[in-house]
Amino acid sequence: MANHLIVYLFFLGLLAGLVAHPSFALASSPELYWKTTLPNTPIPSCIHDILHPPETSPGLWTSQGSEEEVVIPGLSSIYYNDATAAQLRDKSSRSLFFLEKDLFPGATFDLQFKRSIPKHADLLPRRVADALPFSSNKLPDVLALLSINPNSKEAREMSATLERCERTANARETKHCATSIESMVDFAVSALATDYVSAVSTVANSTAAEAMQRYAVEGFERMGGEGLGVFCHAEPYAYVVFHCHAVGKGMMREYAVSLKGSDGSRVEAMAVCHLDTTSWNPQHLMLQVLQVKPGSAEPVCHFLPSDHVLWTPRQQML
Repeated sequence: MANHLIVYLFFLGLLAGLVAHPSFALASSPELYWKTTLPNTPIPSCIHDILHPPETSPGLWTSQGSEEEVVIPGLSSIYYNDATAAQLRDKSSRSLFFLEKDLFPGATFDLQFKRSIPKHADLLPRRVADALPFSSNKLPDVLALLSINPNSKEAREMSATLERCERTANARETKHCATSIESMVDFAVSALATDYVSAVSTVANSTAAEAMQRYAVEGFERMGGEGLGVFCHAEPYAYVVFHCHAVGKGMMREYAVSLKGSDGSRVEAMAVCHLDTTSWNPQHLMLQVLQVKPGSAEPVCHFLPSDHVLWTPRQQML
């Protein structure tokens, strides 16, 4: 109990310091950090939504719905995870996967662009996020600090997120769980070895998230990342956490895809195709859905849900 109290008082002290020194709060603003560090990179829509949440926010994010395992749309871990029963049942997640040869003008896909975190999820400045423990062995302290029942679904989701974050990276990737926007920016810049980067996300309206519908490909274009990229997906946690994966040059191709829904709605979707799956788990969700084996010559692809961020190097201007 004493340890929990110390953590709690320290956390309150940090917040009090931010309030007492508004100039510091401004200087440490995640949005200002982005614009200062990446002056040539517009903030993607999903990050803008988190930076500017609705005025009425319920506070700490807790997932809604049944007690069943939360399903993170897209890829929860790109190489080594077995598909879970919940993922195999979740049509909205499975429908995001396709083979590269199936992407062409006029192709149709049944899709639902769900978010894995709400727009009101709490975003912590790096100074606060870095002061909070972020490890499995410290989870009881965090649950006590944030008044989360250790037997709740939220606690189980947080534990699963920490387990994924702590798992050793595959030999073909570098990964990082960013507990702040600043940390995500730093990881992307370091992994891409440049601050002249593009950061993009799928742009979809609320209709695209409400229900599955058929979309037709109106057009697409290859992005100029030279097969080098970082993609970051939100993880379920009490505050905003992005799990980022960096893959080496020549490992993937990135596309911007214009989609039109059966109801007339439009989505500007980002898609990633993986060129080398040799080291992937044969039971990975994407491989099972597409019925291909690790090392298949056919690139396997997925659309990015609307709260994922794709980072690539930008082409330098001559």
